[in-house]
Amino acid sequence: MSSKSFLVLVLVFIVTCSEAELATEFAEASDGGTASLPCNLTPNQSSDKVSVVVWHKGVEEDPIYKYDLRGNRPQHWAEPTLGDRFFLRILDDNRSVLTISPTNLSDENVYHCRVDFITSPSRITHVNLTIIVPPTGVQVSDDFGLVKNGITTSYAEGASLTLTCSATGGKPLARVSWWRDGKLVTDECQYFPERKKSQSLMKIEKLTRSDLLAVYSCEVSNSKLQPPLVVRVAIDMYLRPLEVTLLKDQDELSAGRRYNISCRCRGSRPPSVITWWKDGLSLEGGTVTVSADGNTTTSTLSFIPTSSDHGLVLSCKASNHRIPFSELQKTWMLGVLYPPKVTLNLGHGLDASDIKEGADVYFECHLIANPWVRRVWWLRDGERILSNATSGIIVSNQTLVLQGVSRSSSGRYCCEATNKEGTTKSSPFHLKVKFEPVCGDATGRKVLGAAKDEPLQVECKVDAEPGAKIFRWSFNSTPGISRELTEFSTDEGGSRLTYVPKIPADYGTLQCWGQNDIGTQRQPCTYHIVPAGKPDPPHTCQLLNVTHISVFVSCKKGFDGGLKQRFTMILSSRDNQVANMSSISAPDFHITNLEPDQEYSITVSSYNRLNEQRRFMDPNDEEQDSTKPWLYITLAAGSTLIIVGTVVVIIFVVKRFKVESPVRDRSTQRNPKQHCVEELPLDPRVPPLYTDAMTDDNNPDLIPPTNESLLDSSLTPFIISARPSSKRNCATQMPMKPYHVTWAPILQSRNCSTQTPPPHKESSV
Repeated sequence: MSSKSFLVLVLVFIVTCSEAELATEFAEASDGGTASLPCNLTPNQSSDKVSVVVWHKGVEEDPIYKYDLRGNRPQHWAEPTLGDRFFLRILDDNRSVLTISPTNLSDENVYHCRVDFITSPSRITHVNLTIIVPPTGVQVSDDFGLVKNGITTSYAEGASLTLTCSATGGKPLARVSWWRDGKLVTDECQYFPERKKSQSLMKIEKLTRSDLLAVYSCEVSNSKLQPPLVVRVAIDMYLRPLEVTLLKDQDELSAGRRYNISCRCRGSRPPSVITWWKDGLSLEGGTVTVSADGNTTTSTLSFIPTSSDHGLVLSCKASNHRIPFSELQKTWMLGVLYPPKVTLNLGHGLDASDIKEGADVYFECHLIANPWVRRVWWLRDGERILSNATSGIIVSNQTLVLQGVSRSSSGRYCCEATNKEGTTKSSPFHLKVKFEPVCGDATGRKVLGAAKDEPLQVECKVDAEPGAKIFRWSFNSTPGISRELTEFSTDEGGSRLTYVPKIPADYGTLQCWGQNDIGTQRQPCTYHIVPAGKPDPPHTCQLLNVTHISVFVSCKKGFDGGLKQRFTMILSSRDNQVANMSSISAPDFHITNLEPDQEYSITVSSYNRLNEQRRFMDPNDEEQDSTKPWLYITLAAGSTLIIVGTVVVIIFVVKRFKVESPVRDRSTQRNPKQHCVEELPLDPRVPPLYTDAMTDDNNPDLIPPTNESLLDSSLTPFIISARPSSKRNCATQMPMKPYHVTWAPILQSRNCSTQTPPPHKESSV
């Protein structure tokens, strides 16, 4: 266009503007959307009408759209380059809208609408069209970087937080704001046109528990034509424990019992770590459980207290390791109940290795207990000691005094204390009172049977403290004359002598003395060596604990003949043997499985090595063979000849040697008048003259001496019958009700009042 034409246009525009009414409108449209450009059609005179509507774009001289009403029909015209995107719509007599659809960025400009009327001046409307381009991206970041998955990095309770929401691209630059629960938090926005970026910062100075998982929304908008872009972010947090509680069933614990103690922590996120401590030392274990919402953590400790735990502090500590200085703890001073701790000490100034007879000894019992003891006992060898001032025993609660101790005071002493938790004994203190040797046997005397030319092992056992190490043996066969024996062996606390009697003069008395550091034995151990013989039958039998089906038979031992004896019991009913029992130590038998209302006969016998093959047998032995009677006749005849020969030998020996048992008085001769010819009462408390003072377990294989024929060879067992009788047996003087008791006579007569054989003459040995 020439400068002349432009000048004309400007003049026309100036004239027109001077005559026309001007108006300015603003319009927005999204890129690719629809734009509506308004135009005012109102004339100055109400009767006037519109003739032409012309639209110009920017400073272009040529119109881009024209609406002509001057003909018969309204005419629409648009610049061909615009296509059909532009169209004018008449809304009413006063308004019209130029629609652009779809829009693009090139459509953004200032549009001019000129309305010509028939008579009125032209009206011009200016419309500033802005094409809106939405932002291309929105990002939210925290102090540690971009927020991913809509949740921030975990922040500790009490920390500060800064969230930044950035919008990039768009036209114009977007406005950015922060919202929480529909309320505006901040809309302060920073614009960076050169970077085509805008952002908004939201800062929380101190996070609280209320901010946990709180959702903040970042809204980005650059036009009202479109809804804002919204990005939501949740705040993740670490929370401190709120409280710690110790859960216990009771305030006091018993030592040795198992208890479950719980520590509960509430409010920590993530769940707290609970540790157990005792007196500052960490305890292992603890079973941890977490509630479904993760808010409560419980640790259960299986705890077995000991007495040493009393007064110590048990602590439960809960902390969130993500938060420094978040630890909370609960403490409990333990009260532990336990049985007494007992320690026994010898009194001050006493030497346990040098306590002799006659010294005074005292013990002290030291106690530690919770609760305190309610009773203290003193024990010796497991037996309780009672205070006895006469015997020199003084018990004073935690002190025991022994005045003038003797060897019988030796033993294991301990102190026993009791409280409600139990009873405890101290470790035993072995009190050893030093004393000179004494014979280990209570009586110090023992009768031993020995066979001629056979070795007899004689063991001398003595009690001494310290043990005897030196021994002396002597043999005495004539009063006032003795000879020392040197062939013996010695060990700690005893000596062993092998003695072989060869002639009658070798039967007599052996004596043994021991010696230790305290002194020499005053009373020797005495062993009477006699020719071995058969044992006397048991006597004074009693039936005890009689029931319908059982009975207990108890007899007293007879003289064992100088050898170890054994006992047998035969139970018979109606001449039939029912049971056969044996005993090593004593003639006591417990018989069971009896038939009620049945008569039984009980036979008790004794035997030793010399008559081991002559035990009592049931005369009605069921093993008899009726088909061979000649065999038994022959055996009976042979037995008769043997018995006759034995009697002849006995008579010959008696007349030849005139040697009898050395333990019998030679002044008394066998007198038929001494046989039981009358029923005299018998005192059951009077024992036989020759009793087994000490069983000789060390000589099981003695061989009978050559003069064993002096003793009885047909001893008969003790018999008890269940048949009632009103008579008394002169041999035992036992009443026959309800059981019948009989003695069979032995070789020599017995005194009815003592049941002992008549004393024989003293032998030359």
